[in-house]
Amino acid sequence: MQQAFLRHDGLQCGYCTPGQVCSAVGVLDELRHGQPSHVTDDVAADPEPTDDEIRERMSGNLCRCGAYAGILAAVREVVEA
Repeated sequence: MQQAFLRHDGLQCGYCTPGQVCSAVGVLDELRHGQPSHVTDDVAADPEPTDDEIRERMSGNLCRCGAYAGILAAVREVVEA
């Protein structure tokens, strides 16, 4: 995950990076265990790792620099790996 953040410029000032990385790892764990979120269409099925799912699961973490596009790309890379 850390390497993906670097590859996709998922950080700027670095203030939120530790929390973002920890949350991203948590997102992967939730998806692997089939835990639904507020945006999961079918709570009986395993959630798909869509951008909306990732955004919802990461929504509690704020980045004052606005590196959200890079953060999403980093999480998506690891999910798809």
